[in-house]
This record gives sequence, C-alpha cells and structure tokens, in this order.
Amino acid sequence: MQLTVKELIEHNNEKRKNLTSENSEYYQNLLVYIRTNALKSERATEEVLLEMLDHLLEAQREGKSAEDVFGKTPKELSEEIIETLPKEPLKSNLDFILEIGFMLFGWYLVITGIPPLISQEEQTVYLGTLLLSGFLLIGSITTLMFFVFGFLKSTAFKDKSKKNEINWLLVILFVLFFVGGIGANVMLEPFGASFTVSYILPFGLGCFFLLAAYLFKKSRESK
Repeated sequence: MQLTVKELIEHNNEKRKNLTSENSEYYQNLLVYIRTNALKSERATEEVLLEMLDHLLEAQREGKSAEDVFGKTPKELSEEIIETLPKEPLKSNLDFILEIGFMLFGWYLVITGIPPLISQEEQTVYLGTLLLSGFLLIGSITTLMFFVFGFLKSTAFKDKSKKNEINWLLVILFVLFFVGGIGANVMLEPFGASFTVSYILPFGLGCFFLLAAYLFKKSRESK
C-alpha cells in the first residue's frame, strides 16, 4: 500500500535519528533546501528525500560519509534534484492556500473574539473595516511566508550560528506581522456598512475556520 505524505515525513524523521551528526547536518541542509520549493509536488519531494536518506544510511553502514555519497557541492545537487521534480497539481496548491487562509482568519477571529466573549456584549461590525483588516492580515502573513521560504533556502548551507540568528529574526518578524495585522484593525477608524452580531459569533466562527483548516491539512496529508 502506498504511503501517505504524512507517513513519508514520519519515516524520514525517524530514520534521520540513525545518522551521524556530520551526515545529519549535511542531509538536513539538503532537505531544507529541497522542501522550500513549494511549487513542486510534495509527494514526489518526500519520496526523493526518503530514497536519498535510505541510500545515505546504507552508505553510512559501510563507513562512508554524506560527502562521499552526494559530493562536496550539495547546493548544486539540490538544484539538479529540484529540476527533476514534477510540479504540484493546481488543486493541491489551491487546497494549501485555503488551508493557510482559513488558519489565518481562524486565529484572527479567535483572538479578536475573546474580549466580547468575556464581556458578553453584542458587537457592531463594519464591513469596510473587516475587509480591509482581513486583507492587511493575509497580505502581511503571505509576505512573511515568502520571506521565510527565501531565508530558509538562502541559509540552508550556512553555518549554525548564522541559521540561529535567522531563526530568531523570523520569529520576531512573524510576531510583528501578526500583531500588526490585529493592531491595524484596532487603530483603523470604522467605515462601511455596519451590522450587529452576537458576542459568540466571532469566536465561534474562528473555531469553525480553524477546524476547516485542520480538515484541509488532514486531507492533504492523507494523499
């Protein structure tokens, strides 16, 4: 029976524990560089990575290093592998976009829905403000994700200290972008058509979006 994408990733994570520290670092860099190409087939990517890992583990048992197996130019090798990978089907990309969109809207509504849930006061919603704040939130997070993939790819073969600096920078940027998206909603002057909603609706709708994102994720991983 064919393994799902999630199972391929789990097998990869488990088998990597058997690598030596030197081989693990080499392979980890390959893995990060290849995985950051989001437009390539996720299944094909994970199958190739697992095949490479099995080949490396077999060579390691014979006393060989990752450089002996894959060479001293891992970046060039990664580029060659990426070129051979098929593109992700359009439907899969759309499902992934919906998953991310539902997740972002879900957390946004859950966080902003907590205060009215506590106070149990009905909320006045302004359609223009809602659409603009949602657009700002999605735009900022999308931009951040673009930079995250770019940073991960550009630092895949750099030393550990440089990677740690980049990781902390990405965490700070993510917090700033997310808080900024929510802060913009608070600071903007309300505009557009208005209507009153129950204090439960924002939080409940947020939970619904998070559930939808989870279902999209499970569906994607089961393929």
